[in-house]
Amino acid sequence: MNIFSLLITHLTILQQEGYEPGRFLSWWVTHPFKYQISHKKPLVYTSKVKKIIFLSLTLALIQSIILLPNFFNTLIPGFLLLLLPPPFLIASLFLLWPYEAINRRHTINTTRQTLLSHPHLKTIGITGSFGKTSVKDYLYQILASYTLTLKTPQSYNTIFGIAKVVKLELLSKHHFFISEMGAYKRGEIKELCFMTPPQFSILTAIGTQHLERFKTLENTTLAKFEIIDSNPNKENCLVNLDNPYIKNTFSQAKYKNIKTYSLHDPKADFRVSHYTLKPSGTTFTISYKNNHYSFTSPLFGTSNLENLTAAISMSLMLKLPITTIKKAVSSITPAPHRLELKKIGNCTLIDNSFSSNETGFHRILDDLSDIPGKKALITPGIIELGDKTATVHQEIGEKASKIFEKIILVGESERTKNLQIGLGGKNSTHIPNNTNLWPIIHELAESYDWILLENDLPDTF
Repeated sequence: MNIFSLLITHLTILQQEGYEPGRFLSWWVTHPFKYQISHKKPLVYTSKVKKIIFLSLTLALIQSIILLPNFFNTLIPGFLLLLLPPPFLIASLFLLWPYEAINRRHTINTTRQTLLSHPHLKTIGITGSFGKTSVKDYLYQILASYTLTLKTPQSYNTIFGIAKVVKLELLSKHHFFISEMGAYKRGEIKELCFMTPPQFSILTAIGTQHLERFKTLENTTLAKFEIIDSNPNKENCLVNLDNPYIKNTFSQAKYKNIKTYSLHDPKADFRVSHYTLKPSGTTFTISYKNNHYSFTSPLFGTSNLENLTAAISMSLMLKLPITTIKKAVSSITPAPHRLELKKIGNCTLIDNSFSSNETGFHRILDDLSDIPGKKALITPGIIELGDKTATVHQEIGEKASKIFEKIILVGESERTKNLQIGLGGKNSTHIPNNTNLWPIIHELAESYDWILLENDLPDTF
């Protein structure tokens, strides 16, 4: 393998780890000779990536020039450095740091001024441990059916991703801008709210997702609530009352004017008073201010229903006509690989392979437990749960053992080991992480009514 392809392999992992040297080095220490990966999540050639590639190759060239006079003494260290790109990558990150800091501040201020220069634009910020991308996509489909609306695409939820959308796509005739906000530590949501000041805010959920990065659920809660704390108009904020971490924090006096949505709590401002799940989608009713609105949607599952309820609730807060909302909801489509239903013959595949979280996994299991038919599960488990990995996976395994006739665990890991413990004596199959799943899925589809594909691991795992 040449040095360039090796560099790209390690750079892919560095990008997946958010350019955090510590996390990248932790991966490298545990995979010291892994020079090829499946590229499930391929490298995106951003401006930062191009700079790192240039600096890394320049540093490698300088190293070669310095060591070249003594040819024989350069063979061993030169050979090792060619095999081990991390020193070049880490050095490049440190060389880029001053420029990155200055550019970051300039980008934040410029983007903020651009948005504030559009006085008729309503900005809606969305964050949460999970559900934020789906809520964003559903809300966009509703608003866009009514007026010109802009959203951050896919999972563009960082400073430079959001800024790029504002710079290249925002027009003076846009009425709404929906900004998804992501974070791995406290202070990041607050910074994003300064850059794109939201007049309206949605907090979807708080949970164990990325607990390995946040360390504690208290840190996660404080980080996610920054989207509420940064909005001076609390009556324009919407939170999920079904989430226990949100509900506990919501009880504080400073949050008394916040709007709430729920599938179960009768005290919520927007409440799903009835719903029915079918293979073709969901029918449900939302109650708000003594009004009852009935909807039909092709979306499936209570997790999707919860996210759709958030989008409908915000649309009502924005005073969209109910006829517009109903029409949009009737044709709304899920984000790819997020509880996406796919028919394979007489079998229904629930493709939830983009990501997984503890709450969502339990919910889809509960949904399937009430639906007749023969069922199969394919999963590698949930990543980044930190010290909750064992407990969470054993609980999920125990529940899954009562629902699925066939269970396929992807990879040998702490996740699948504890899933197996939870399964007890239930027989399961293990397959390597790099296995092509589609031949297996098509084979299962011949004899199963439902297949749940839950999560897909990035190359870092």
